[in-house]
Amino acid sequence: MKNDHFQIIIFALLCLFFNGCVSVSIPTSSGTPAKDIKFETAGDPFKELKIKTSDRAWVSEKTGNSIAYISECYTSIDAPLLQLENESLVALNKLKVVSSKNVNFNGREALTTIAEGEVDGVQVKTQILVFKKNGCNFTLSYGGVRSKFDSELSHFQKFIESFRVP
Repeated sequence: MKNDHFQIIIFALLCLFFNGCVSVSIPTSSGTPAKDIKFETAGDPFKELKIKTSDRAWVSEKTGNSIAYISECYTSIDAPLLQLENESLVALNKLKVVSSKNVNFNGREALTTIAEGEVDGVQVKTQILVFKKNGCNFTLSYGGVRSKFDSELSHFQKFIESFRVP
């Protein structure tokens, strides 16, 4: 059981780390986080996790599932949504995209994706939502061990519904 939680936390940290990866087409100067974002925190059983690879992140004390968002604002970058999606999924071995569709989010085109794969031999599942607004790229993510993914998905859906960018 303790080993399962360790693997879940490692997966969550890997997802958060790779969500923050910078593409070779992006200038070497790092972006700045977006300002004035409004959202409701994930709530119980999620507790905030202080890490540098995301703007904000939460991990479930019950399952180890994680919710996070990353924003990067640039002066002259226009990365396609598909590139943002790919950068978020690079941590998964044996990647299988379950679904990927364009949606409208915060008044902008967005891409929402559910994917499965493995991290360190552990079967995992993730959902991401990527979009661009006012010169910023946004990635909202939820993930965990595949068998526990659905149990807290509603927390991520509420987080997405409350997430607003001016």
